[in-house]
Amino acid sequence: MSAYTLPEEILVSRMKAGETQAYKVFFWEYCEFVNTLTHTLLPKGEDAQTVTYAIMGEVWTRRNRSEFKAPLRSFLYREVYRKCQPFLEQKKPRSLVDRLFWR
Repeated sequence: MSAYTLPEEILVSRMKAGETQAYKVFFWEYCEFVNTLTHTLLPKGEDAQTVTYAIMGEVWTRRNRSEFKAPLRSFLYREVYRKCQPFLEQKKPRSLVDRLFWR
């Protein structure tokens, strides 16, 4: 745990108030988590990196939306899944087994 760690509710409220320092703390605390999730879901590293940067940027630009709240890991997991969907849908299953298990 970092020396800069704040309770998630306080971090969210400070980010919603527009405090850039709070966003920096958020970025350093959660970027690795988002990056790990995207690399797990997407086979291409460059796609995963693109999604990670998009999510971390959108968190700041869309910080006042109602979905942005603690617990942050749950929120970020949903965002990663939502952002990875277009990449996952592009993958065309080839075999019957793939069609049965890739939904």
